[in-house]
Amino acid sequence: METKVYAFDAVLHEEPDGGAYIIFPYDLRREFGKGRAKVRAEFNGIPYDGSIVNMGVKDGAGGVCYILGVLKSIRKRLGVADGDRISVRITAEENGAPQTIDEYIARQDAAAQPRLRELRALLRGALPQAEERLSWSMPTYWQGRNLIHFAAAKNHLGIYPGGEATAVFARELEGFDVSKGTIRIPWAADLPADLITRIARWCLETYVK
Repeated sequence: METKVYAFDAVLHEEPDGGAYIIFPYDLRREFGKGRAKVRAEFNGIPYDGSIVNMGVKDGAGGVCYILGVLKSIRKRLGVADGDRISVRITAEENGAPQTIDEYIARQDAAAQPRLRELRALLRGALPQAEERLSWSMPTYWQGRNLIHFAAAKNHLGIYPGGEATAVFARELEGFDVSKGTIRIPWAADLPADLITRIARWCLETYVK
């Protein structure tokens, strides 16, 4: 059976307790056959595994709205706040979230997997003492704290070293699609191996005291 993909723009709604969500603009029960659905989402290209649920949110006519939470960490990376619009892409996550980086890579498009393995090898070489783990649903290198993440998006490979790192390397990153700690590399482009290695090592030297 063909997997459905839902792509739409959504308004970010922030709550007084610090949470935030977007509204899924379809009838969840009609689309998924149930009132709660695990999904793989992308917010402006940043991936997230979560669930669309009914949390009592109502529309203007009093109808039930199904919502998907947006983590504070993702909002910070995107630089968005209450009322801002973000691009959302959702697919069903039938088997739950991946538990390892190997499983994460295996779930991506076959054409993307060699590039993901190439990047993984680069980061392993640059950060030999770092632990590989999944954090915020992304492959992550951790050594006392998160150092750097990467993730597969529809049109690019995302690398997330943080805003401080992209500011320090801004001149060398000219020509790349960069914003707020995110480096986007088209799947067809070669990986800048030396630059990625130096950024990863800078993260280690800067973040691990």
